[in-house]
Amino acid sequence: MPDCNVFKQIVVYHMTRGPSQLAWELSPSFYAVGPYKFFVDLGQPATDVWIALNEEPIVDDCFFQDICQRTWDQLIEHYYRIRLLLPDGTVLKSQPTQANGGLDRKDWLRARDIVRREHLQQRRIDGTQGLLLKRKKFGEQCPTCLEHDTREVTDSDCSICLGTGIVGGYYPAVEFWFTMTPGMRRRIKVASPPRGTNADMKEDGARCVLYPQIDTRDVWIAAGTDERYIIDSYSVIADIRGLPLIASAELRLAPATDIVYSIPLEGSSQSSPSEPAAEVRQGLASDYEDW
Repeated sequence: MPDCNVFKQIVVYHMTRGPSQLAWELSPSFYAVGPYKFFVDLGQPATDVWIALNEEPIVDDCFFQDICQRTWDQLIEHYYRIRLLLPDGTVLKSQPTQANGGLDRKDWLRARDIVRREHLQQRRIDGTQGLLLKRKKFGEQCPTCLEHDTREVTDSDCSICLGTGIVGGYYPAVEFWFTMTPGMRRRIKVASPPRGTNADMKEDGARCVLYPQIDTRDVWIAAGTDERYIIDSYSVIADIRGLPLIASAELRLAPATDIVYSIPLEGSSQSSPSEPAAEVRQGLASDYEDW
């Protein structure tokens, strides 16, 4: 398989002043013995000069934050590239991806305004804070419940892979906001039934900013209640030139017996989310100042 075909997609998210966020997916048809070690390079394809942005590899993960703040002119001149290092020494490289996300300045400003408005709506009016558990798609395969030939999971309650087929099951939780339907917001705030008792409950119309990008079977945890919701489906409702920005999702409350309730939140980027402080809320708009 050619190097670039190993990577299904690379998304560069740069909508606020400050760090750029990168996420990538591997092709579903690609498989090699892990662990997978990733390096992120910055450079210019025309000169084939690349600088590695991380000295230590990103192991079995698919996210990276480039903390260096760059001007617009620097963004349009540079590209990111992902390198995958396999245990046998094989190095596979992605196609270069523009550091500005592939948008011209006009489209970038439009995209930034869409995201800014959604963030302000979430944090100041009707958003619900929580934690997102991204389901692992690659990494060390489960030695217990993964069928060797078909690579199908045979035990949805496996304590090793949590029903995902990959050891650990999910990446560490990150803060994530949804704008809920009114009925779901009331239910989360009241939280009167024991968690997971309404196992068949589904809610359409939960909106979110697509970074990190959600996927089916990811898990979202409502702040303050520890109720855990499975993302059953989602659709992109706002994008700019193919760059997904906003999505509408259908969430299903996991029953109390679901293995996802066994996932501890220690070590997450935010183990007990709370309402952002007033100075943070007031400072949101400044993150989008032109530069």
